[in-house]
Amino acid sequence: MAQNWDEYAADWEKDDSTTAFAHEVFAELQKLTPLEGKHVLDFGCGTGLLTQLIAIDARDVVALDSSEAMIEELDKKELFNVEPVVDALTRGLVAQHPAFRKQFDVVVASNVCGFLADYEQAVDIIYSLLDEGGLFVHWDWQVDDHDPEFGLSEKDVASALNRVGFSDVVTKTVFKIQTPQGLAPVIMGVGKK
Repeated sequence: MAQNWDEYAADWEKDDSTTAFAHEVFAELQKLTPLEGKHVLDFGCGTGLLTQLIAIDARDVVALDSSEAMIEELDKKELFNVEPVVDALTRGLVAQHPAFRKQFDVVVASNVCGFLADYEQAVDIIYSLLDEGGLFVHWDWQVDDHDPEFGLSEKDVASALNRVGFSDVVTKTVFKIQTPQGLAPVIMGVGKK
């Protein structure tokens, strides 16, 4: 990610909209797939609000974030079945880091993909990390096709997921979150390998 998130880490969970976002996302995830016994990657995990919820049922979670300060906040949660990794999602990381030796059943990304410099490249790497039948689900601020500066549009999400080979692609607005800028819609993108 191009932005340095370290400066936000200490106060990240003090914002009610951040916590609300994580809980809404988790509720949507539970509607899509059972997590019991699953090997999960939380891409762009931040301080681990979603990771913490997933870890209750999942067999294990790899929590990846490029911000060391965010991972330090996650570490304070002392989640026994979570392996935190401080790095960006790259093919080099996947090839070299032991946390990526086995395929994932589920990959999630909460409020991450809209900030990526190359969303489609990240989606392509995620596709390679999933086991056959695995699920990629992400949630981001929704924008229309004419204002892609902050977030993703349904068209962009569907196009990228389909191009890298995902099937059963679904994109839809799933909830809205009250932010200081007003009520903001959140898009969910889902793809199956």
